[in-house]
Amino acid sequence: MKKVKAIDYCERCGRMNGFYCLEVAHVKGKGCKGPDIKENCLKLCGPASMGMGCHGADHRGEITDDELFSIIAKRENKPLEVIQEIVHKAWRFREYQAGEEI
Repeated sequence: MKKVKAIDYCERCGRMNGFYCLEVAHVKGKGCKGPDIKENCLKLCGPASMGMGCHGADHRGEITDDELFSIIAKRENKPLEVIQEIVHKAWRFREYQAGEEI
């Protein structure tokens, strides 16, 4: 996660930190027990709470998970399917750890 937090531009549109703030966004949200791993997170401009920038667009459902995972795959230099599988396994593990039905 340190790698993601250190990024100083929006990974989707390229905006630098300035007028828009930069926020770590989860593709699979923490509210639905999405894992807090670099393969599930990226830096987006915002703030999402005000519906601004790419993070706001993500919260409004204007950006697909596949698009966000593609950005992460490019950053991590891995195929899209590998990133999705890593996140899926981590997500399912968290569900199992929480005692939820799989």
